[in-house]
Amino acid sequence: MKKNVIVQILMLFLYCNVATSLVAKSSSKEKAGKDVWVTVFVHGSFSLKPHLTLSNAMNVIFDRIQDSVYYRSTEINRRDPFFYKNQVMMDFGLHKIDFQHPNKEQAARIITASYDRISQYAGNAPSDEYYAFGWSGLVSHKLRYLEAGILYQQLSEVVKNIKKQGKNPKVRIISYSHGGNLSIQLGAVHVTKTPAEQFSIDELYLLGTPIQIETDYLINSPLFKRIYNFYSKADSIQKLDFFSFKRFFSNRKFTERKNFQLPEKLTQIRLEIIDYTPKDINSTIPFPRDEKILRKHFKKCHYDPGHFELWFMGWTILSYRKNFPLNPLPIIDFLPIIVEDLHNNPDISNDLIIKLLPYKETMEIYNYKKFVHHQHLVTEKPFLPKNLMEDLATTALRYEPTNYNLETYNRKMYDAIAIAQFEYNQLHRLKVSEFKKIKRDKENKKDMNQGRNVVNLQKKKKHTKQGFLS
Repeated sequence: MKKNVIVQILMLFLYCNVATSLVAKSSSKEKAGKDVWVTVFVHGSFSLKPHLTLSNAMNVIFDRIQDSVYYRSTEINRRDPFFYKNQVMMDFGLHKIDFQHPNKEQAARIITASYDRISQYAGNAPSDEYYAFGWSGLVSHKLRYLEAGILYQQLSEVVKNIKKQGKNPKVRIISYSHGGNLSIQLGAVHVTKTPAEQFSIDELYLLGTPIQIETDYLINSPLFKRIYNFYSKADSIQKLDFFSFKRFFSNRKFTERKNFQLPEKLTQIRLEIIDYTPKDINSTIPFPRDEKILRKHFKKCHYDPGHFELWFMGWTILSYRKNFPLNPLPIIDFLPIIVEDLHNNPDISNDLIIKLLPYKETMEIYNYKKFVHHQHLVTEKPFLPKNLMEDLATTALRYEPTNYNLETYNRKMYDAIAIAQFEYNQLHRLKVSEFKKIKRDKENKKDMNQGRNVVNLQKKKKHTKQGFLS
């Protein structure tokens, strides 16, 4: 009898402890609040192609572009909503994207809507916190740092507001080209803030970012929890940044060197896309699943993404191929499905090759090994089904702008240069005339002062002998 009583007491004691721990866990979850993902898109720089002269190149290398035609013309184009029609770009600063109501004026809306849909397909919770950060788009190390400070400040306000609502903010930044270098500069801004002002960036995505030794070490900043660097061998523009005395050209990947180690939080991914097209364009053979028939009647094609296919819609004036398998969507829309469960497999390294195979609705993951031609397949996982891809493409094409063409694009680019050149010439004339006026005034003043102090040498001064006390 006594044993039964003791057992009952012990059972009651254990029950109370378990109940208390469960209540504590539930209360701690309530205190932590719901996770809210804040996704920020950061666009790249404006094209330097119309400005590639020796003088402009030297101005960019020495980072002294403020009083130049390049600076002013880029500012004019950057404020023109025409350039918002083909990429995630809005006005200056941090602006929320209304992706629930896409239109033909802002490609940011349909790109974000497609991203969110693919994200939900990958198993992520839906989100209504999407932003676009607009910056000058100028190739300038100094300006990128200053504008990174603006992004940090505005993003910290968003984080604070979410915390005030009792929720837990999770920050994701998706950046393209030199927008990636601006995002990396957030690490330099982070150290200037007090602990109360600091926050974390849970995921940083870099796409086609020219990797520079001037700022690459900033990926070790505690600001970034996880970093994904996406690159492609077909992206020739990524390596063309030569505007520095510290290196010849930029790189596609982060590489270790003395006093700089790559962190475990960094994952580098080389993207490849493989698809098949019929050898006979008039053939009516349905797409086969059998590999032998496939190779017999279809031609294997490599469509590794180019620089503009990473970020822009298929209707862009820039180099986006019409036969690109993901047309009209940019690579950024597919990031959620590409990185899904990437870190749950212990066999997957931090340096990868991922091959997208839309025809098989799968993707293959390889561990990158230098000087190894035949990479070893680590795993194969599902990509988007064909019907979903077609639906996404059809939906996106509804918002293709009607008044977006090469003639208008070139006119706006070169009109801005003409306006900037005219303003620059007028300003130069004003400066020259002002300089001449100041010079004349100085000369006149000097002549007047000399006129007062003229001595008549013909009149000799009479000297008289005077006593000491006279």
